[in-house]
Amino acid sequence: MRLAGVLIAAALLLAACGTSDGGPGEPLRLAVRSLPPAYIGERYEAKLPASGGVRPYSFELEGKLPKGLRFAGGRISGVPQEKGSFKITVVVNDAALSSRSVPLTLKVSDPPPPKLTAKLPASETDAPFIAVFTLDKRPTQAFRLRLVLKDLKPDLESLKANPNLVYVVRYDEKQQALDIDGAFTQTFRGGEVFRLKLEPTRRLRPKVQSQAQFFKPGGEPYTSKPPKRPADEGAYAFDDLRALAQAWKRAPAPKKIGGQAPAPKQDAAANPDEAESGPAPQPETPVASANGEGEGAARPSEPEPGQPPQEQADKKKPGFDPDLNHDGKVDAADLELLRQGYAFNPGGKVSPPPNAPKDGAPPTPGPGGPDAPAGGGTPASDPPGP
Repeated sequence: MRLAGVLIAAALLLAACGTSDGGPGEPLRLAVRSLPPAYIGERYEAKLPASGGVRPYSFELEGKLPKGLRFAGGRISGVPQEKGSFKITVVVNDAALSSRSVPLTLKVSDPPPPKLTAKLPASETDAPFIAVFTLDKRPTQAFRLRLVLKDLKPDLESLKANPNLVYVVRYDEKQQALDIDGAFTQTFRGGEVFRLKLEPTRRLRPKVQSQAQFFKPGGEPYTSKPPKRPADEGAYAFDDLRALAQAWKRAPAPKKIGGQAPAPKQDAAANPDEAESGPAPQPETPVASANGEGEGAARPSEPEPGQPPQEQADKKKPGFDPDLNHDGKVDAADLELLRQGYAFNPGGKVSPPPNAPKDGAPPTPGPGGPDAPAGGGTPASDPPGP
C-alpha cells in the first residue's frame, strides 16, 4: 500500500509540472502549422509555442533562415534582407526526452502597399457627414490618390490634413473625382491622413472608390502604376512636391554666387573705412530661376570635351529649389506657389513649360501650409483630357 501511494504521488507531481496549455498527461506538441509572411526591411517576429509533455522545453531549427533573421527559444525574429521561400523544420524536446517536429515554409517578399480606409456612415443618409481617411501602419513617404465620389459633393474648404502632410488637390465635378497628391515631412507610420466633409446629392449609402500609389520612405513606389486620371500642365510636378516636403521648415543651403558661397556680412565698426565710403561695388551675377529659364538666368557652362550628350544635358539642368519665393525658408508660402503651378501628370515629373513662373513673377502667395484649406490650390472643374 505504501509503494502504491508513492507511485500515485509521483505520477500526480509529474503530470502537474509536465503541461502548459493542455490538461494533465497531454502529449508534447507544437501549436503552429504555418508562419506569417515576412517582408524585406520590416521587423519580423513569429512565436512557436509548445504545449503538453514535461517542461522545460528546448528548441532546434533545421534548415536555413533568410539573412537577417535568427531563431532562439522557439521564436523567429529580426529584419529579413533577402526574398524567397525558405523551408525549415522546427523541433521541440521536453524533459521526458519526447520530441516533436513541424515542417514550415517562411515566405519573404517585397512589402505590400499601405491600405487606405475610409470611415463612412454605415446606413443610408442624405445629410452631410465627415469622411475620415486613414492608413495602416506600413511606413509611407508620399502618395498619389484619386477618389471617385459618386453622388457625393466634397466641401474642399473643410479638408483637414495630417499636420505632417503637404498636399495639392483638385476636384473634377464632371467625373465626380477628387485628386490628391501628398508628401509627408517625415515618415508616416499609420493613422489619420485627412478628413473631408461630403454632402450626398440624394439619399444613399455612401461609397468611395479609390486608386492610389504609395511610396516607401526611401522614395521608391510600392506599386509601379499611378492612378488613372487626366493629365494637365504646370511648372511643378509630384517630384517637386516631395522635395518641398523633405525641406519643410528647414532653411535651404546658402546659394552659391559665381561658384562661391556669399561672404559673411561685416560689422561697420570692424571696418571703419568701408563704413565711410560704402562697400566696394560687386559685379552683378544673374541668378537662375527655379526652372532655369527666364530673364537673368545663369548660362550653363560649355560641355566638357568627350562627354556624352545625355550627361551634358543632365549637367546643364538645374535642380529644383523648394524655396520658391527665395526668402531663405521653406514654408506655407512656397507650398502655395507650388499649388498655383502644379501639374497632376500621371507620370510624375514633367519638363517645365516655356511659360513657367520666373523669379519674382508669381503673384503674392496667400495663407497655406499642411493644414491650409484645399481651396488654396487650383481645383479644376473640368480638366483637359489626357
